[in-house]
Amino acid sequence: DSPQNRLRGLLYEEAFQRINNGIKDERFFEVIALADSIITDRVQALTQDILKDEPEQYSWMSVGAAIEVLFHEVKPRNITLPPEIRGLLTQVQQFWSQKRNVASHGFVVITPKNLEQGVETRLDNLKDAAVEGAALARSITNEIDKFRSQWGKD
Repeated sequence: DSPQNRLRGLLYEEAFQRINNGIKDERFFEVIALADSIITDRVQALTQDILKDEPEQYSWMSVGAAIEVLFHEVKPRNITLPPEIRGLLTQVQQFWSQKRNVASHGFVVITPKNLEQGVETRLDNLKDAAVEGAALARSITNEIDKFRSQWGKD
């Protein structure tokens, strides 16, 4: 086990503990940020496995961009992602990232379109995005790690 993998394990343990506590303690902004970070990291790890030693390297990017890159990179290599992974990532891309944006980035933003959304509605949106993001982060971690281990990776 490399120092990088040991540190990653500790960071994931801390992140998931903070997610669990954050939901209980209603620290939903923290939960959303950690879920986003975990999902992005797992997607980028899988993308790097697929690229192997190819010169193309992707630096940090948003979760949506990371998913797009992964979907782009599997196509020319005729790699079929398991339906569980593709489904979860499509859910993040098409639904959760929008919920996350509305809940966190738009929490205090008032527009004519959302003027009727009061504090309680915004807090409910925040909680929904946090709970869904936490579940997605756990499922995506499990599914991608399972798939990567079949490839002989960490």
